[in-house]
Amino acid sequence: MPSSNAVLATLSFALLVAAGPSHWERASFTLQNGLDAQSLNAKFATLSASTPCTSGENACIDGAFAQCSNGQFVTFPCAGGLTCVALPLVNSPGTSITCDTEADAATRIANTGASGGISGRSLESRASFTLQNGQDAQALNAKFQTLSASSPCTPGENACVGGQFAQCVNGQFLSTPCAGGLQCVALPLVNSPGTSITCDTTADAAARIAATGATGGLSGRSLEARDAVAPPACAAKATKRSEFSKRFDGVPSIAKRIAQTDLPALAQSWQNLCIVSGGDITTNTPCVTLAGVNGINALLANADPCAQQVNADAMIDFAKSAGITNKQALIDNAITYAKHPRNALNINGVTPSTPFCAQAPKNAELKGIAHAQLAGVNPGLFGSPALGIFPFGQAGTCPFGTTPDVSTCTCN
Repeated sequence: MPSSNAVLATLSFALLVAAGPSHWERASFTLQNGLDAQSLNAKFATLSASTPCTSGENACIDGAFAQCSNGQFVTFPCAGGLTCVALPLVNSPGTSITCDTEADAATRIANTGASGGISGRSLESRASFTLQNGQDAQALNAKFQTLSASSPCTPGENACVGGQFAQCVNGQFLSTPCAGGLQCVALPLVNSPGTSITCDTTADAAARIAATGATGGLSGRSLEARDAVAPPACAAKATKRSEFSKRFDGVPSIAKRIAQTDLPALAQSWQNLCIVSGGDITTNTPCVTLAGVNGINALLANADPCAQQVNADAMIDFAKSAGITNKQALIDNAITYAKHPRNALNINGVTPSTPFCAQAPKNAELKGIAHAQLAGVNPGLFGSPALGIFPFGQAGTCPFGTTPDVSTCTCN
């Protein structure tokens, strides 16, 4: 069994390799990398823990990362919401095997030009209603973005309002918050025509919709920047998005930019404090999971907007658990992590700002804390490959508890 440091190093390296640069032109090997990743994922789907293997061989088995030792696979489960997948490298020929969301993995493979999703399976097996279900879910999600608590409704009608599940009672929407890290979305049914309305991560919802063949993310938005127009007031702020992070009190960010050399240090800082904390570091392996697995994944551009806050809350929960001797140092580290910028991807010529979480944090220490934006992102456009691109002023373009003012491009 590898040590915590070894697992952290392995997963961190794999995730960083997968992160790659934010924008690139396809190289001669790019498509082949995508096809190779699909081939590996198709192979992994046939493996089990009892499958013969060669010592040193890495694979994915039932969604867990697997290494072959003495001719037998030993598996290491991925963190919640993640699954083990093969991904195409960006800067050189080859693939990597790591834990990722299905939505992000599908996007990275699609970006190589390879079609057919994660494993290259033919789309011909889709039912006749599958695509329509995906498009209907997108239409509902687009409609939900226009609703508020005061929107008129029909008794018995269900919807999503402000990321919360809403039911119409006596002509008025009554909202119920989703659990931490989840938001209300419309999803396509799988086995019959129709949609459902439920709480889910945006990454998983986007993956389910994409699996139907529908394009444009949760609400059918095109990823073309020309389809989303930034408010004029945002143009003058193109190089000033760091103001979001400056408006909040607390520990300064470990780094102003996310880079491959920065993420390991960010993860290691938590792990070092966690290991000497005196708390229970065995159950759920908080020193590794909250650092090099969930911690890094939450900072990728295609992560769920609330994933970083959820991970920071989990850090603070651990800091407040029994036996901890360095509680304040752990809390300070969690706040620093919550302020760290997320990666930003260039989408068809535009690098949008990364969306903010639209839910309140669990712990009071994170109230008023929001992740910083990287210098150079477009302050008037927000989004990701999973969510599409949308203009400042919509939900997720300001930190929780603040309201966007499109006339000044500020959050108040």
